[in-house]
Parts: sequence; C-alpha cells; structure tokens
Amino acid sequence: MTDQQILSDDQTMSILEVLMLGVTPAISVFGVIGNIFSVIILVKHGLHRCSNILLVSLAVNDISFLVGFNSVPKLLYEIVDRTEGFHFGRDASFVLFAFYQLCMVMDYGCGSVSLTLPVLITAERLIAVFFPLQFNQVVTTRRTWCAVIFISVFWYGFFIHMTFYVMLDFEMDTKLNVTVGLMKRSAYHNQNSVAVAILEEAMSYMTIQIPPLFTLAGCIVIGIKIRIAASQRSKLTSSGHKGELSNRTTKMLMAVCTMYTAACGAMSLPTFIPQYMYYSITSDAPSNLGKVLYQVMNIALCLNSSCNFIIYVAMNKNFRSTYVSLFRPRTSRRSDYKKSELWK
Repeated sequence: MTDQQILSDDQTMSILEVLMLGVTPAISVFGVIGNIFSVIILVKHGLHRCSNILLVSLAVNDISFLVGFNSVPKLLYEIVDRTEGFHFGRDASFVLFAFYQLCMVMDYGCGSVSLTLPVLITAERLIAVFFPLQFNQVVTTRRTWCAVIFISVFWYGFFIHMTFYVMLDFEMDTKLNVTVGLMKRSAYHNQNSVAVAILEEAMSYMTIQIPPLFTLAGCIVIGIKIRIAASQRSKLTSSGHKGELSNRTTKMLMAVCTMYTAACGAMSLPTFIPQYMYYSITSDAPSNLGKVLYQVMNIALCLNSSCNFIIYVAMNKNFRSTYVSLFRPRTSRRSDYKKSELWK
C-alpha cells in the first residue's frame, strides 16, 4: 500500500485543518506570551550580561517565527476551500502573496536565527566553564551584539533572496470553477537551478546539521566538566556561592540547548527519508502523507520556540521570583528586585 492510499485528499485536508488551525496556533499563542514575558524579565535584569543578550535575541526571534509561521495568508492559501491557492480576485491575491512573502521571511529567517543562536549560547558557556578568568575579556557585550546582528542580517538576507524563487500564477480550478492564484517556481529559480541547489544544501548544513551537532557535543563536554567541578567542590570545606549560581545558569542554558537539539533532530528527518518528508521552501510535497508529516515536524519547531519560558521558570529561582513580582504591587516588586541578580 502506498502512502497516497493511506491518506486521501479529504483526510489530508481534515488533518491539516486540525494541525494548522488548532494545534500549532495554540502552541504558538502560549509561546508568544511566554517569550514576551521572557523579554520583559531579562530586560528588567539588564542586558549587561552576554547570556541575557543571547536569550533576549532568541526570544524575539522565536516570537517573530511563531507569528510568521501562523500567518493569515499562509492559512488562506493552504486551508480555505480545502485546496491550495488564493481563491480571490487578482489584485487581492497579489496583495496576499506579497504579505505571504513577508511572513515567509519572518518564518524562515527568524526561525533560522533561532536555530543558530544556540551555537553562540553553547560557545559562551564553554568559555565560561573552561576559561572563567578570561571570560570577561573574551566575551563582551559589544562582541555578543555584533555576533547576533551578523547572524540576523545574514539569515534575513538569505531568505529575502529566496523570495525570488516563487511567483504567483493563476489557473482555473475545475472542481470549484474559479480562477485560483497558485505559487510556482519562478523563472529566476529555474534559470539558476545549480546555484539554488547549492544554497539550499548550505542552508540545511548551517541550520539543522552543523549547529545541533556542535551544540550537542558542547552540552556533553560542559556536563562532564560540571560533574568534575561539583565533585571537586564537595571535597572542599567551603564552596563559592558564585560558582554554584554559575553552574545553575549553565544547566539552565544547556536545557534550552537540549530541547533545541531534539527539535533539530525532527527537522533533519527529510534529509534521511525524503520520500515521506520535505522542506516546503525547497521542494514539492512528495505525497499527502508528506504534507501531514511536514506539519508534524513544524509542531516540534513550534514547541522548541515556545518552551524556553517554562525552562527559565522551572530552573531559575530568580527568574521565577521576578515573574511572580510582575503581578505584585510596585512596593513588593522593588523589594524582590533588590534581592535578585539573574544569570550569575
């Protein structure tokens, strides 16, 4: 039995409606709210710490990704009338297409930044753990901002360029007896197929292959180093409170990177089973099952962009206290803030 026989067109659309109109929006709404709170709390504690800069940047890009992923033009194109296409007049369809392209840049661009930033987080923690005395000289706020800006400009530019791969064409839908606006590969894409293939392969390596491998290896090395340091401290009569706080921060950041690595594992599946899974921007869906599995894969990515707030609250007492203080009277908040100093 082929995968086309497993899912009919009607079954596929029903599943996609549940996933795209129910599951992913629910996850994304929670993620946007959680990331907004993360930004507020991290900014309250100051951006003089490099880890704060990285986490704020991660939260902002996660918000943009979740908004772009659940964009109205995308839902109108893929879900309305249970068939793909813009079922509107030509002018309205071109406006929706332009908005779709903008949201696509937010989706893929910000998503790629979010998939790259954990590399910086891991590198920052490696330096903090192995070279604590040189940390402040090597990792500075200026260098951190420059790294974040460079990654952002690179990926936004990358996907702005990829918007030229797609064009809007109109065809008659014989079932509905209406003209439908369909997105197809552009002449620019077809004329530069070799360069496009190289860029798409590079994108795969730079987002879901090399970064998660580096992050996973870094987490393992840091975990071993923390265990050795904890064992050494237990043999001493007095241990530095600052070191304990640093290890707590490191463990929290590694939890963020671990969740990210798991999401990248799900995102890399099309590389290994292309007959069932695909990347929508670089290839056409191989089957109805492929369309469904693509949305399941995106759920993992949405979870990755939505869960960091939970990790912060669960693993950092000061973050949790500051979050609670946001809902208290101003006098109580001022007292709590003086007691807390985040990300040491």
